[in-house]
Amino acid sequence: MLRHGGLSMKRQVEEVDFLMIYEHKVRELENLCLIKYELERRGYKVVIKHIEDEEALDAVKPIYHAKVVTTMACYQNASLEWHTKDFVSFDKVIDMQWENIVYPKDERAGVFKNYTGIGREVVRVSWGEANKRRLLKAAHMDERNIKVVGHVGMDFLRDSLRGYYMSREALFKEYGLPMDKKVLLFASPFYADNLSEQYIAGMCKKHGDDWRDYYAFMMRSEKTILEWMEKLCNDRDDIVVIYRPHPGHIGKHMSEVADRCPNFKVISEKSVKQWILACDLIYTGNSSTIVEAFFADKMCYLLFPYEVTDGFELKLVSKGEKIRDYEQFYQSAVEQGGTFPISQEAINDIYLVDDVPSYVKFADMAEEVIKDPSYALTREQLSSYRKKQPVTVKVQKMLQRQDWFYDRYRKMLADENCHNKWIERQRVLRRQKVERNKRFAIERAGEQEIAAIVQKIAAQLEGNDKK
Repeated sequence: MLRHGGLSMKRQVEEVDFLMIYEHKVRELENLCLIKYELERRGYKVVIKHIEDEEALDAVKPIYHAKVVTTMACYQNASLEWHTKDFVSFDKVIDMQWENIVYPKDERAGVFKNYTGIGREVVRVSWGEANKRRLLKAAHMDERNIKVVGHVGMDFLRDSLRGYYMSREALFKEYGLPMDKKVLLFASPFYADNLSEQYIAGMCKKHGDDWRDYYAFMMRSEKTILEWMEKLCNDRDDIVVIYRPHPGHIGKHMSEVADRCPNFKVISEKSVKQWILACDLIYTGNSSTIVEAFFADKMCYLLFPYEVTDGFELKLVSKGEKIRDYEQFYQSAVEQGGTFPISQEAINDIYLVDDVPSYVKFADMAEEVIKDPSYALTREQLSSYRKKQPVTVKVQKMLQRQDWFYDRYRKMLADENCHNKWIERQRVLRRQKVERNKRFAIERAGEQEIAAIVQKIAAQLEGNDKK
């Protein structure tokens, strides 16, 4: 029941088996829906929520109790607190670790991506043996908590799920793209060209001060690659270039090129696999997207006009053949054929792929975790990962968890004639939250959208079973 734009304190805590939390819709949602399908088929209750879900942000005490929470990345105490806030209590954590492939400089012990605090205690997904070796050597994780199950996203490129995606004809019709032209996809690995100094400083804190140099490399590379693409579009009106921004990073320069070139499109919607399957040629840079192209049987080229900042080039692409100038780029776009730039051996070390789909392996592992009490976090671990709060904040939260106080508090917020200083401050904070929420609106998926994806997955898998 909603009251005064927020949650009534009288809502009962909802019991679920798995609460799955995601950040980027195009990167994670389909994968989680595939897992949800399989776990629900086995009789479990599964809920999927965005990490900035409005209901979760508004909650002042748990509205869910989950036996298992899955995170998109659990690097440290703060990571888990960001995921769980005050809206869920839980017993166990599985970290999906969607950033399985890290920079070489992050393979040393003690760096941000090798986990601290609660980040070392949770169960963690590994796509293959390479990441497992890192987790053992650099992160010093308990081997029992490292689960090598492959990348669930690659299951969508198996024959059993190929029909899940829209056809080229249907997709191009939706976006107004011509069917009679060659369509190139660039899956950008670059962060946005309009990052704030605060954001850059935060990344330097996580990855080291040389991340600033890496960002400069990204901006220089993006500028040159956009120049190549604009020139190609001007030279060849029989070619269309789709520029797919890195998730959450739409910049201004790509939009400026789109304004000048009718055959250059910036499209961030739908998963990258959908576009890989529909386009004629794929391009990327310092990114794992090349692996998705490999499993989709599509040619993919690596665009590297400059050398990568030391320590930031992914091992996956470090020995690959790279395009360095416009002439090479032009030839790759207009000629047929080409040799895939990285070896299958390099891919096999990073991605476990066998006859058993990864979503099935994940569900098997998740069943093991939910059934085995030894995976439960201790009471001390569950109480210590949260940031220590001042006494005044503790008292405020304690009062807000009381029905009588919370209801009065919400009425005072809604009463425009109430000018209590503390209430005024709360209004300011809530307005800031509303503005913040607007930025995440595009990422949030409602229950109907999630149900539609699961139904579409079921239609493919169950239809294939009947054939």
